[in-house]
Parts: sequence; C-alpha cells; structure tokens
Amino acid sequence: MSRRRKPYVAKSQVRSHRYRYEVATAAWRDQRVTWVSPRWVSGLLLVLVGWVLYWFWNTDVFYVQALQVEGEGRLSAAELLQVTGLEGVSIFWVDTGAAERAIEALPEVASARMRCSLPARCVVHVVARPPLLVWQQGQAQIWVGADGVALPARGSLPDALVLDASGSTALKPGDRVSPELLQAVQTLAHLQPDVRMYRYSDRYGLSFYNDYGWLVRLGHQGDMATRLQLVRALSDYLAAQGVTPAYIDVRYPEAPYYGK
Repeated sequence: MSRRRKPYVAKSQVRSHRYRYEVATAAWRDQRVTWVSPRWVSGLLLVLVGWVLYWFWNTDVFYVQALQVEGEGRLSAAELLQVTGLEGVSIFWVDTGAAERAIEALPEVASARMRCSLPARCVVHVVARPPLLVWQQGQAQIWVGADGVALPARGSLPDALVLDASGSTALKPGDRVSPELLQAVQTLAHLQPDVRMYRYSDRYGLSFYNDYGWLVRLGHQGDMATRLQLVRALSDYLAAQGVTPAYIDVRYPEAPYYGK
C-alpha cells in the first residue's frame, strides 16, 4: 500500500500567508488600542463631568428653600431663613459660619449651630436666652433675659416677675440692664416670691406695695435682705402707732424715712 503524499507547499507561499496574518493581526491590534485610547476616555469623562455640573447648577434640588430649627421654639424657621439670607442659595455656597453669626446677632439667641447636607438640607440648633422678667412701659413690653439682655416680647410669660418701668428710660431689644438692678431683682424674687410686680424708675429704683398697702422704695443696689428686714420692722412700728404713711423709703438704710 502506498503512502499518500502531503501536498507540496512552497516555502514562499508559507511566508506569504504568515506575512498576511501578521499584518492583519497588527491592524486589529492598532484598531483596538485606538478605540480605548486615553484621549478618548478623557473626552468622555470631560463630557460626563460637564453634564453633572450643569445638572448641579441648574436644578432646584440643590438650592436651599427652608430651614429646620431645633431647640428654640419662639423663632420661626421662616424668620431665621430670612435672617441668614440663605433662601435660594446653592448648597455648595452655604457659609454656615456666617449664618450662625447672623442668627446669634438676634437678642433672644445665645448661640446657634448649623449643619447642612445634600441635596439642600440645613438644620440649625438654637439656644435661646431664657427670659427672667417682663419690662413694661405703658402698653409696650420687653422681656429681659437672665443675663440682662433685653429681648423682644414673644407671646406671654404668665408666671414671670413684672417691672412697671414707666418712670425709666425706654428699653429696646439688644439693650442691657445694669448688673446691679438684675441682681436686686433676682434677690427680691427669692426673698419675696409672692410679690410678682415691682415698679422701677431712674430716680427711686425698685419699689413695691407691702402688706399694709404702702409704697416701699428700695433703690436698685445694695443689700436687699437687710432693707426688707428694715421695712418690716418700720411698717409694724408705724402700724402700731396708728400712722399710715404714703410711702417708706429705705434706699439709704442708715437713714430710713417715711412720708405722709
């Protein structure tokens, strides 16, 4: 049985086929490299970033429209939004420090802290000055905080001590009451918790009506405990003598007097 011979292929043909294969492979490789070239990828990323930035700046989602308030209940969210000037501001341009300072400039605010997050949520925690007393001049009322700062009256304080300050200089929000007057009021509120109304004038200081219905002038500084003891002793003595004074003045404890 004879062997079948392989067809004869000339070496030049082999080289020709191999050459065409290598050329085709190289062309495909070059095409693939061109398709994923860094320049093409950079262009795509640039377009994508541009589109994202355009979306960020031209959609209302990222613009502050309201504030959420924690802590203080007397100040409305709308009022604080107006004070800060953040309405319609992009969340990317919100200056929380400036907003906090604007809120803290309000007399009734002791401190404010703001935090913001995407897409446009801003929360402000407000610590208010607690009102200590009501400063009343005619029909107008101003509240005074425990640190002596005058505050706008917001609503009512039914249990607060009231100062009828019709005879004094007008007080407006942001003003400060003298530390001596504030200390005197706090001392009197502790020593006479049943007395909820005092008068105050620039000339006579603090005064009130005692149990006999007589006006008592105390001044606005000094040892109020000693003066109250003197008032009680002098009132009892005058009542026992059948004397009904129009007022008792103990502003100068070393020389108290009364008038008819």
